[in-house]
Amino acid sequence: MREFPIWLDEAAGVKSGRRRLGRRRGGTMRWSASQEIEQPWLKDIVDRWVSYRLNTEASDVQSVGDQERAVTSFALWATAKGVRGPEGLTRNLLLAWAAEVNRRKGKTGARLSGSYRAKLVSSVAMMLTFARVNVTDRIPSNAVYLPGELPKADPPRPRFIEPRVIETLRMPASLALIADPSHRVAMQIMMQVGLRSGHTCSLPYDCLIDLNRGGSTDRWALTFVDTKANRQITLPIDAAVAGAVREQQARAATLSKQMGEPAPVQLFPNPRAPISRQLTPEKMNLVLDEWVAALGLCDAQGVPLKLTPHRFRHTFATEMRERGVPLEVVRDLLGHASLSSTEIYATVTDVRMRAEWEKATFINVEGELLELPDGPAADAEWMLHQIGRAVQPLPNGGCALPIQQKCPHANACLDGCPNFVTTPAFLPVHLAQSDEFDRVISKAEAAGHLRIVEINTRPNDNLKKIIRTIRQQEEALGGA
Repeated sequence: MREFPIWLDEAAGVKSGRRRLGRRRGGTMRWSASQEIEQPWLKDIVDRWVSYRLNTEASDVQSVGDQERAVTSFALWATAKGVRGPEGLTRNLLLAWAAEVNRRKGKTGARLSGSYRAKLVSSVAMMLTFARVNVTDRIPSNAVYLPGELPKADPPRPRFIEPRVIETLRMPASLALIADPSHRVAMQIMMQVGLRSGHTCSLPYDCLIDLNRGGSTDRWALTFVDTKANRQITLPIDAAVAGAVREQQARAATLSKQMGEPAPVQLFPNPRAPISRQLTPEKMNLVLDEWVAALGLCDAQGVPLKLTPHRFRHTFATEMRERGVPLEVVRDLLGHASLSSTEIYATVTDVRMRAEWEKATFINVEGELLELPDGPAADAEWMLHQIGRAVQPLPNGGCALPIQQKCPHANACLDGCPNFVTTPAFLPVHLAQSDEFDRVISKAEAAGHLRIVEINTRPNDNLKKIIRTIRQQEEALGGA
C-alpha cells in the first residue's frame, strides 16, 4: 500500500494530518479530507481504501479525491448517527445514507444532481466491499446495495455557451480586459480548441507545431500529452492563437530564467506557485469569474452568468458538430477514448440545429423567398440541407445540390488558395479540366472578352503547374 506522508503546516508549526493524494492534471496538489474523521478505526478504513484506489490501474488523483470526499462525508454522518464500530455499518445504515443523500441540497438550494448523488452512494458501497475483505470482517456481510437501489446518474448533456455570449468573449476588446497576458492566452486556447483547463495550464513550452507550406500562413497546431487518455493529442489552431502562443513562449523563457531553470519547460510557468510552478486551473476559474463580471454578462432573465472553463470544451464540440464535422473527428479533437462520450453532442446539436433551421428564412440566387414544406417532405429537405453543409459548405450560404450530382463549378480553390491539396489520383480530372480552361480562354480571346480570359488564366496556370509536378513525380518513380 502507498504510504501517505504527513504534511507539516509550517505557518502553524504543527502537523495538520493532511495527506498528499497527488497532483491533478493541472499540476496542483490534491489533499486528503480524511483528517476530519474523528474515529481512528473509521479513518483507517478510509485511508487504506484511498491508498488502494490510488494504486489500482484505473486510479486518477482527481476522481479518487472526489471519492474520498464522498466517503468522508458518509463517515461524519455515520458518526453523528452513533456508529462506534465496524459492526455498526449495517445494511439499514446504508439505506438510510441513500435516503439522506436523496434529501440533500446544494449551495443554491436545489437538489443534488443524480450524478453527484450516485457518486456519494456508490463510493461508500465500493469502500465497504474493500474493507470487508482487506481490513476487517466485522462489517456485516449483508451491508450492500441491491440492484436498483443506487441513485441513477443524470444522462450526460453538453452545457454549451450561448452563441451571443461566446462571440462576445472572443472579441479582441473583450479579451483585452484580461490584464495578465498569460491568462489571456490560456483563455484563447480553451475557447478555440476546447482544451481542458488542466491540460491548458500544463502545456509544454514546445507545444506549437508549424504546418505551413506553399505560402500558407494559417496552418498551426498544438500538441501535448492527454494525461486522461494517456496519449499524444494534436489540435489545429488558427494563426491568431498561434501568434499569441509564440508571444507566450517568449514570456515563458523570461520567467523560466527568473525561476532558475536552465531552459523553459512549461508554456505557463508561475514562480508564485511553490508546488506546481505553473498556472493552475483554480486560478483560471477565478480569472473567468472576474472577466465575466467585468463584461457584465447575464442570462435571458438578467441573472449574472456563471461560467466554467470546461464549458468552453462543450461549446467547441457543439460548434464542430454544427459545422458538419464528423463525429469521429470530434471524438479525436476532444481526446475521447470512445464515441459514446462524444455522441451526446450529436443528439443535442441535431435537435438544436433542426429547430433553428425550421425558423430560418431561405433565399435562392434569384433573391426569391423559399417556403419549407411540411411532413415527410420537410424531413427530406432537412437531410438535403445536412448533406449540403457536410459536402460543400459555403461562406455565404449552402449548396442544395443533391449529393449524387456533380457540381459544374468545382475547383474555385485553384485560384491561389494555399490550403488546396490534391494527389496524382486526380490527374485525369486535372487534364480534362485544363483542356476545358484552354478552350474557354481561346474562345474568349477570339471574342475580345478580356475579363473572362483574366478570370480563367490564373487557375489554369496553377492547374498546369499541378499537372507538371504530377508528371515529374511519375517520371521520377518510373526511373527509379
